[in-house]
Amino acid sequence: MTTFRYGPVEFYAIGFEGDRPGPGVLEAIDDLVESGTVNLLDLVFASRSLSGELTVLEIEDTDDDATTGSALALPGLAGEEDIETLAASVPPGASAAILVIELLWAKAFAAALYDAGGFVAGRYGVPAPLVNAYLSEHVG
Repeated sequence: MTTFRYGPVEFYAIGFEGDRPGPGVLEAIDDLVESGTVNLLDLVFASRSLSGELTVLEIEDTDDDATTGSALALPGLAGEEDIETLAASVPPGASAAILVIELLWAKAFAAALYDAGGFVAGRYGVPAPLVNAYLSEHVG
């Protein structure tokens, strides 16, 4: 059986009002890493001023105590083009945490799929708030 060094990787831009997410978000990311669900490969903060100017801050350039000594010691995988694409939807006066995560839970499945000659032909994600709103309306 094939053994992949890394599992599938996904890029996310998680938006927030203001210049940066609170420490609870970083703690939730650390919890996912510590539980072995994901491997955090990169984390970048992007904020857009009220005039529309985008500022990008690498995690190592912060002086935030919440990021010191955590699972957020990263090799950096998001390139400038990735960041610009993901940050394009950040409105003025808001910010985003741009995360690159390896889906550790899917690594063995990806190897088995590869060995069987299979491939992911499509993928579609639905944000949790939409799933919960729909199910609360349509399921008992």
